[in-house]
Formats: sequence, structure tokens, C-alpha cells
Amino acid sequence: MRIELLYYPECPSHERALELIREALASEGVSAEVNVVRIDTQEQAETHRFIGSPTIRVNGRELQPQPHLPYRLTCRTFQHEDGRLSPLPSLTMLREAIRNTEGG
Repeated sequence: MRIELLYYPECPSHERALELIREALASEGVSAEVNVVRIDTQEQAETHRFIGSPTIRVNGRELQPQPHLPYRLTCRTFQHEDGRLSPLPSLTMLREAIRNTEGG
């Protein structure tokens, strides 16, 4: 399993996002390395198809894709199961992505 965490250093949530990813992996009993990629330039944002920090991909599939957004250096939000917007994905969202990848 490949997990990528792409982040823009001006957004403060990437460290907590990495903790959540590791917590989700442990909860699901999955061992995987997390490739952390720092995005500093607009060129890097375009190259990595980066819509904001943090961007999390499991086996190349983005967690909560938002294809209508441009590639850019910015912070992003995730919509939780209860409809709230947050700068971080929920643990449930991460666990489901890992489970769906493992099962498929």
C-alpha cells in the first residue's frame, strides 16, 4: 500500500494529518510507509496535482477528491461525516480509505 501526504508548510495541519494516518493504519492493522512530500512552489503544485494542504492519497486515490479545484499553494478542508468542514480528514474517513484499498 502506498500512502502519500502532500503538504504546504504554511498550513499548520500536516503534522496532525500524519499522526491521523498512522493512527488509522494501526487501527486497521496495516503496515505501510507514508511518503511525505513538501510542496513549496506553484510548479510543484501542478506537477503533483496538489489542490491544498494536506492532500492525502492511498494507492494514488485522493482522499475526498475535489477535481473542480485548481492546483495551488493553499490550505484545504475536508467534509466530515456530520457535514462539518475541517482542515483534517476524520479518522473514520482515513480508516475507510485504507480498508477499501486493502479489500480491493
